[in-house]
Amino acid sequence: MSLIGFYYKQIYGEVLGTEMAEDIRARCYDLLTLYQGKANKNRGESTTSTSSLSTNSSKPPTTSFKCVSRLSQYDSYRDNLKKAKTVHVKSELEYYLEEEELPRREGEDFDILAWWKSNGLKYPTLQAIARDVLAVPVSTVASESAFSTSGRVVSSSRNRLHPKTLEALMCTQSWLKAFEDGVEVPTINDEDMDVDDCISGVTFVDD
Repeated sequence: MSLIGFYYKQIYGEVLGTEMAEDIRARCYDLLTLYQGKANKNRGESTTSTSSLSTNSSKPPTTSFKCVSRLSQYDSYRDNLKKAKTVHVKSELEYYLEEEELPRREGEDFDILAWWKSNGLKYPTLQAIARDVLAVPVSTVASESAFSTSGRVVSSSRNRLHPKTLEALMCTQSWLKAFEDGVEVPTINDEDMDVDDCISGVTFVDD
């Protein structure tokens, strides 16, 4: 949050940057509440299924079921105690934001996935949020570029190209661009490309 506040003030100014940073903080709390509600709902469904299983079963409950039932009763008792307290109970996000920042070392990459994996027991809800958020690609430029390139190759007058011909054209275009940039490009071996298939897939259109 301090990093967000620093850069937002640099980009949008002191007043607007502070307001936007606070808005992001509020949205983080809303996201935490949403995920906690989902977790409580899933926990309630699992408890209901467990109770229905024990009710419909004709066999007497074993010791393990008795332990689970007693622990479930304890969970309810603990939740009631939490609701009865009038003092403010800190959330996961508050504990997380109050932690000291990890030292940043120049030239070393920080493995954020490994950090969340090792701190999942400490922040289970935040770990679930991080798992969903970090899975989103930062940019869609690569996929959009690939689709736009194929759209230029497969035009209305060349819409019956053989798949291997299309692949050869797109790879050649990419390799030529890389060659112009000074990047070493792979070579095409005879066994990698069937020339007859490529030629048979080309449709010649009269002008």
